[in-house]
Amino acid sequence: MKSIRHRLERALMIAALVPVLLIAIYVYFATQNTLKDSGVRNIEQQVALLASSVQATLKHVPGDLFYLRDSNSFHHYGRALVINDAATLEKLGRNIARDFLSIAKNRRIYNQLRFIDANGQERIRVEHDESAGTSRILQPEQLRDKKDSPYFIAATELSLGEFSISEINLNREDGRLEEPAKPTIRYATPVFAVGDRLVGVLILNVDANAFLQPISTTSEPDGLTFALVNDAGFLLSSPRKELNWGGPDDFAHGFNVQDLLPTLPPANTLSEQGSIETGEQLVSYQTIRTAISGQPIGQLIGFAPKSFILQLLDSFLIVFVLFVALALVIAAIIARLTSRTLTAPLINLTEAAEKLSKGEIDTPINVTSDDEIGSLAAAFERLRSSIKLLMKLG
Repeated sequence: MKSIRHRLERALMIAALVPVLLIAIYVYFATQNTLKDSGVRNIEQQVALLASSVQATLKHVPGDLFYLRDSNSFHHYGRALVINDAATLEKLGRNIARDFLSIAKNRRIYNQLRFIDANGQERIRVEHDESAGTSRILQPEQLRDKKDSPYFIAATELSLGEFSISEINLNREDGRLEEPAKPTIRYATPVFAVGDRLVGVLILNVDANAFLQPISTTSEPDGLTFALVNDAGFLLSSPRKELNWGGPDDFAHGFNVQDLLPTLPPANTLSEQGSIETGEQLVSYQTIRTAISGQPIGQLIGFAPKSFILQLLDSFLIVFVLFVALALVIAAIIARLTSRTLTAPLINLTEAAEKLSKGEIDTPINVTSDDEIGSLAAAFERLRSSIKLLMKLG
């Protein structure tokens, strides 16, 4: 038969532990939600910073384009093209090439600056390699026919003051990908002379590595990761280099953002910016545009495993287990002391009743308690006194 003491101890421990457990469970889930919200806000901030960095890199490109187009050298060069003044074209061409060189060396983001005449033939071309720190002006025999290039054709259809921006892709020369690969985004504007006569197109090739590399190098192994994808979902920059540039116009290996985030919705279905929870990842994304409401460059995605965001919960669980263990020990001690205090008078009273039942009526029943147990003991003492009195009278 279970004793009152044991049942009382168990009841007291349960009464002590249940509130502790309920509070701990509430704190655990509240902390989990707080960490998730904090993690999402952190990813959003990092994505916004990287997006701003990309836009800052491209901020001055339209200004450079129009500065060169509107220069005095270009003005006269266009007129010389109209009248086919070979001597003037050669002289002004050298001046323009020097301007190209100056822009390339000082901006440090262009790998090609070119002027292509209205027939699609390159007239002036400067190449710059920032990693090697070299620049060069191409000789006439090195210049190419670009009349079939999509970016040239698109620029010839623009009006004065307009410019076009190509998609980011790997640069090709004579139909073949350059080696090493050169990610490029092209800004182009038409050049007019003698009124509205199209004389050519000015094109600045931006070395996209200037803003793509920070995206991949900012990523942390097994932590916060960033990737830039185009509208078709192909990766333009990510820590997984073997997955990058999988589009049909680039390496055409077919890998895309789903190979990084299998449960992410298609890139072209994502809104301008937002945050979602997908599988085991927390994801934030933002469309990067060349300017406010300008042409989209791509979708910048930042994501981190929930386990990375919630790693502080591991520390919480350790503290929680220690806290419950300590509470269990304290509850056990308090329950033991309380049960002994409550049951000791009952034990004494039980022993006295046993003696009384055996005829030992001379031992007083002394239980000092001012509660119901004390009243019961007093009643037993009166019973003992009455029995003793009756036995004497008998």
